[in-house]
Amino acid sequence: MPDASRRNPQSHQAILDATWSLLVAGGWSAVTVDAIAAKAGVGKRTIYRWWTNKNAVALEAFLARAWATPPPGTTTGLAETLRAHARHFVDLYVGTKLGALLRELIGAAQTDPELAAALREHWFLPRREPLRALIADDDPDLLLDLVFAPLHYRLLTGHAPIDHDFADKVVAAALQAR
Repeated sequence: MPDASRRNPQSHQAILDATWSLLVAGGWSAVTVDAIAAKAGVGKRTIYRWWTNKNAVALEAFLARAWATPPPGTTTGLAETLRAHARHFVDLYVGTKLGALLRELIGAAQTDPELAAALREHWFLPRREPLRALIADDDPDLLLDLVFAPLHYRLLTGHAPIDHDFADKVVAAALQAR
């Protein structure tokens, strides 16, 4: 992420708001640096000074909104914590603009290594780390993958519904597989 200390806070927020607005109104294809600049009332140079491309701006717009709804804590036991986090996934992404944008970001990350690395660094890893600390075995990532991969798969493919009941079943199956 670029150096935030060099940004004009009003322009920065206007750019993120414009990006979000474009994403909500027209999806990924509606977002271009030209469209962001026009909607935010800034020059393209301002955007390129702070971000490398539209993907980087979209990621920051996503992160600003996604982190506004923090994940559940980790104070209960492992099963309850995993269930709470899986249900939080459902609440945050299913049928929401945030979920639609996450699908778009994951898709764009397939051809943009910088975006893929930033998405891992600023979204996936910080959400996994507190959970990893609760798992007392040699491969905590395996358990986390068993829980969250089916949720992401259904979010990405839309082949079957995702709800709290499904999230609970996935957690139970993952814990049983340990």
